[in-house]
Amino acid sequence: MSVLGSLNPAQREAVEHVHGPLLVVAGAGSGKTRVLTLRIARLIDEVGTPASRVFAVTFTNKAAGEMKERVGGFLGRDPSGLWIGTFHSLSARLLRREAEVLGFTRNFTIYDEDDRLSLIRRLMEQRGHSTKLFPPRVVQALISGAKNRLRGPAELEAGSPFDRVAQVAADVFRALGPALKAANAMDFDDLMLHPLTLFRERPDRLRAWQERFSFLLVDEFQDTNTAQYQLIRLLGAHGNVCAVGRRPVHLRLAGRGGAQHADLPD
Repeated sequence: MSVLGSLNPAQREAVEHVHGPLLVVAGAGSGKTRVLTLRIARLIDEVGTPASRVFAVTFTNKAAGEMKERVGGFLGRDPSGLWIGTFHSLSARLLRREAEVLGFTRNFTIYDEDDRLSLIRRLMEQRGHSTKLFPPRVVQALISGAKNRLRGPAELEAGSPFDRVAQVAADVFRALGPALKAANAMDFDDLMLHPLTLFRERPDRLRAWQERFSFLLVDEFQDTNTAQYQLIRLLGAHGNVCAVGRRPVHLRLAGRGGAQHADLPD
C-alpha cells in the first residue's frame, strides 16, 4: 500500500505485523487510529483476509463509522462484511445469530437504561422493597457493576453483607434475568454477558466463532471492563489480537510466541 511510506518506523511496524498478539501503546495525537485503520486495510488488501473475518472494536458508534469509512478509503472500496463497531453492537450482532440457543428469539428487544430502570422499579415493588428507602437507580448501578465484573447475585450479596441496599440489589438481581427472558429482552450488560454464557455452555459455538474471525483489533483497550476483556480473550484464543491503548495499559493476552509491542512516539 503506497500510504505506508507516510508512516514512521513504529507505525509501520504495527501496520505490517500479521500473526500473533500485538500491543500498540500510544499517547494522544500519535496516529493510533490511523495505524488501526491501515492495519485493517492491509489485512484485507495485502494479506488476503476476507473482511468478514476481521472483528474490530471501538468505543463509540461514531468512531466505528469513521473507521469503516477510512478503511474503505484506503481500500478504494466498501469493506463489505467487516465486523466493526462497539462491543455492544458487535455482541448484539452475534447474539441475533445465536438467540435461540440461549432461549430468546432473534428479534429480542434491547432495553435501554430507562427500560431497565422501569423493570427494576417494578420488581422492587413486587418483592416488597421500598423505592424511597432504596432508590432504583442505585439498585440498578449495583446490579450493572456486578454484571460487568462477572459477578452474580450471590457474590453481590456476600460482598456487602451489612449493606442493606446491596442486599436489596442482589434480591432484585435474582429476579431480573428471568423477567428479561420472559419479555424476550436483554439489557446492555446482557449483550456482553450472554455471549460468555453461550461460549461456556456450548463449546461448539465458541469454536465456530473462534474460527469465524482470523483477526481481532481493539481500540482504547485500557477502557475495557472484565466482561469485554473475557470476550476478546475467548474469541482471540488463536492469538491474532491487536490491542491499541493509551499509557498506561496492561495486556494479558496469551498467544504464540508472546506479544509484539509497538510503542508509538507522542
